[in-house]
Amino acid sequence: MVKHKIPQKLLVIIVVLLPVAPLFAQFDFPPMGGRSAAMGGASVALRDDESAQGNIAAIAWMRQVMVATAFRQTFVSEGFGTASLAASSPVGFGTAGLSFIHYGNSDYHEQQLSLLYALPVSRTVAMGVAFHYLHSGTSDAYYDPVNLLTFSAALQYSPTDELTVGFKTFNPFSVKLRDDLTFRTPALFTLGVAYRLIDELLAVAEAEEDLYNDATLRFGLEYSFLNNYAVRVGFNTNPVIYSFGVGMDFNHLGISLSAQVHNVLGITPHLSAHYRF
Repeated sequence: MVKHKIPQKLLVIIVVLLPVAPLFAQFDFPPMGGRSAAMGGASVALRDDESAQGNIAAIAWMRQVMVATAFRQTFVSEGFGTASLAASSPVGFGTAGLSFIHYGNSDYHEQQLSLLYALPVSRTVAMGVAFHYLHSGTSDAYYDPVNLLTFSAALQYSPTDELTVGFKTFNPFSVKLRDDLTFRTPALFTLGVAYRLIDELLAVAEAEEDLYNDATLRFGLEYSFLNNYAVRVGFNTNPVIYSFGVGMDFNHLGISLSAQVHNVLGITPHLSAHYRF
């Protein structure tokens, strides 16, 4: 009898992911921006051109037409990558936008198409809402595709120039994938803060909770220099992942490059760019 030995790295991946796979196998899209990725994935209190896929409330402050794109190569499996495209524009008193995310390869894919709207309620408060169409499918006709509708809502509060508090909920009613109650899309609740310690140094922290797993904590620092450049570091828990990156912003164009490092699964590189018209 021939015995097949499972590669050690593959075995670790299975052990790490198996407890959550039945619950959250689909539609768990982290923020796509390279800036957020470099700071541990924290995004809910950031206010930048990547906010259409971070905290939608923050686009209420954007008074220019903006287009952003991003790409991430996952460390879990070769060939699985995530690409995104987002655009927003001032509309009346608020800002409207569209966002599209694609994850997967030729055998399996997940997609999220979102319609966004954000409004500044006052000088210090903004709120936003997004409606999401979620789709997943495989190349095997044996499995039926999944099509769902859900929504997210968000707030940002900036009582001072130095401090911003953000909150976001995605799919708060945990839309079911199947009749079995264990197969649901993630129901996420995120609360975070961003505080500018000095003009050049920004610190961010946030906590994200879902209905089934322990909370994830995220922390990051950003140091800006020479007006146009930034270096960033961060980490998050559950699982522990370290991150770092750089950013460049020149007039209308901004580019961010970052990497997230898992001590077993390896590196996930991120590249994002945005253009303001």
